[in-house]
Amino acid sequence: MAAGKGRASTPEMPTDRLVITDLTPEAHWARRPNEEEQRWLAAIAELSPEPYVLNAQLEVDHEPTIEPILTRDVDGWRANRYIGEIRHQGRTLVIKPRLDVETIMSWISTILNVQVLPQTAARSTGVTSVVTQLLAALWRASVLTAGQHALPRASEKVSSHGLAVRGRLDVAATARRRAAGHRDLVSTRVARTYDNAPARAVVLADRYLDQRLAGASWRGSRLEEQLGVLRTATGARPALPTLHEIRTARYSPITIKWRRAAELSWRILNRDPLGVAADDESTHGVLIDVAELWELFVLHCAGLATGQPVRHGTTTQTSGHLARSTVDPQRTMGRLYPDVVVGEHPITTVIDAKYKRLGGMRGVSREDLYQLHAYSSTFEAPVAALVYPSIGDLIPADERDSPWQTSTGALSFLTLPTEQAACVAKLAQWISDTAALRSEP
Repeated sequence: MAAGKGRASTPEMPTDRLVITDLTPEAHWARRPNEEEQRWLAAIAELSPEPYVLNAQLEVDHEPTIEPILTRDVDGWRANRYIGEIRHQGRTLVIKPRLDVETIMSWISTILNVQVLPQTAARSTGVTSVVTQLLAALWRASVLTAGQHALPRASEKVSSHGLAVRGRLDVAATARRRAAGHRDLVSTRVARTYDNAPARAVVLADRYLDQRLAGASWRGSRLEEQLGVLRTATGARPALPTLHEIRTARYSPITIKWRRAAELSWRILNRDPLGVAADDESTHGVLIDVAELWELFVLHCAGLATGQPVRHGTTTQTSGHLARSTVDPQRTMGRLYPDVVVGEHPITTVIDAKYKRLGGMRGVSREDLYQLHAYSSTFEAPVAALVYPSIGDLIPADERDSPWQTSTGALSFLTLPTEQAACVAKLAQWISDTAALRSEP
């Protein structure tokens, strides 16, 4: 038998690692999954992503959008809005971003106004996985944001005995000492310490990530300095605090952000998302909601692109309703939450961010078109837009022919650059152009 025929007749051997790209049909994956992997992917699709999504803990206060990790259509399996790793039944699914990892990191930096990866480490993380880099970037951003004004200092009451009063005299305790024949005084004072639950969680998460970044210089001088203070306070072997201890620790208005950083640290440690110590039967991992990051990146750029008020539409304060009862006006139906609302009394523009590709044979999906029209009519916005990440230099036909006029307003479909300055410039030009269009007789 010829060698080629022999290889063709050999059954496919299962692997323990499948690498795919987000929002990419199965036909365009690096390799097609075999039958056993198809069954395994079906099991992954049944998992709820909620326990593994980490970036929703950072800055967003509304309920996160939960979509399946994988869906299946006529083109086969397709990853949805998440990137990351999921280990299930002894195998690992790796979902890489279709945009490069530096782009995702720059979005995180833009959203939180911190540099998530120091320049000295930008080229030193090649040996680590994309997921490890992104997880470290999210954690670093959370800790740097928390430490902008103060470290997580806690207060505790300390008692002392002696002939001099240190702090405030404890009259009752001193009386008891005197009754027992002692001549010293008992006093109490409030001591400030960094040895507390949030600090211990952060120190342990830093150690966890550093072990998996293979010695890369990833912290930066500012974070290294802050962690040095916390390591000194918590000691060489701090105990992992419980989530209850983190949530019930005392925080001041300037240290409250340490609660989020500590909760993210606890989730990293408790669930071991990088899975080094997990057994084959466990399910664990880390997912990053990149669609949410794109939404927040667009929100930030819109705020820089116009002098009008810009609000995050996914809150109850700026939500609208698709229908209202004529019998009972208090009853509504179909609450809508656009991503970005520009203007106030009146609203001038509504923007919804879509982390997907604009263009192709199918064009704008019917669901997205109906959603945008509902935003336009509900908020009575003269202009409503769907915005997509720009991929390549070609301008899709749906964007070239924008805006599209409806009975209630104009609809636009835009591709925006993934770099902040260019994104702000294009949004500013578009907002200016649409304002001129509205002013025409």
